[in-house]
Amino acid sequence: MKEEFILEKEIVRVIFHLNNGYTQVIWQRSENTAWAGRGWIFDIPTDVIPFDLRIIGSYFVLSIKKLDVDSLEDIKYIRSACVDIFDIERFK
Repeated sequence: MKEEFILEKEIVRVIFHLNNGYTQVIWQRSENTAWAGRGWIFDIPTDVIPFDLRIIGSYFVLSIKKLDVDSLEDIKYIRSACVDIFDIERFK
C-alpha cells in the first residue's frame, strides 16, 4: 500500500497556457503581495484540469500529493504520474 502525503493544498488561478500541454497557475495568496514571484507559479499538465476550469482567470483548489518518499525527485516519475500527483477541486 502506497502512502500518500499532501505537500500543498492551495487556491490557484490559471494565468497562462504553454505550448507543450502545460498550464501555469499561481497561488492566490501570493498575488498582489511581496511573495508574488517565480516560486509561487506552477506548471501543471493541462489535461488534469477539468475542461471548464482551463479558462484564463479560473480558480480552483490544487492539491499536490507525494506518493512515496523518493519518487518526486525523479522528473520521469513526475511526468508519468501526473494524474496521481495533482488533485483538483472546484472552488466553492
